[in-house]
Amino acid sequence: MLLLPLALSACTQPEAPEPTPQAVTQESVATSQATTAQPTTSVETKEATTVQPADSAQAQTLFAQDRVMLPSQGNPELVIQDVRAGTHADVDRVVFEYSGTGLPGVIAAYNPDPRQQASGLPMEVPGNAFLEIMIQGTPMAMMSPREDLIAGGPVGVGAGHVVDVVHGGVFEADTQYIIGLDQQLPFHVYVLENPTRVVVDFQR
Repeated sequence: MLLLPLALSACTQPEAPEPTPQAVTQESVATSQATTAQPTTSVETKEATTVQPADSAQAQTLFAQDRVMLPSQGNPELVIQDVRAGTHADVDRVVFEYSGTGLPGVIAAYNPDPRQQASGLPMEVPGNAFLEIMIQGTPMAMMSPREDLIAGGPVGVGAGHVVDVVHGGVFEADTQYIIGLDQQLPFHVYVLENPTRVVVDFQR
């Protein structure tokens, strides 16, 4: 089995806000102290479609700190195109943009001791809290048109509470990222189409 590291491009300018999703599936619902918050949005030049979970009756729009799992759709074969971060009125946002077919699965959870998948080696991630993001359905890493997205390590992408994003590589079609934060915050993970994006919002 092959471990293909990627490097991510730095983004120094805040991006235009991504559209707010209408639904997200979480493994557990936030406690009664958790507050519902919607990220500030504006219309993008490209029309975006929110990916709806299979059972929309169970959809959650709460920010929480629990583990999140979103299923893949359509046998995805995706290529990374961009990684960026931005600060908005109510959220700090990290976006992973892909090209290709299908929609990725996502697993997200805080990990106090981030280690590289497959090797188990410790990862050096700046910050005080670490959100691990596993993006599934990404077997075509080496086909990225950007060489800076092929090697692993810190990306230099930060905004607000986001200190940096570190790429842990690709193993068996799963891409690993660790988002380093200055503090642990409630988060909201969702997938958008046109183009395909995995979006992680942190409640400010």
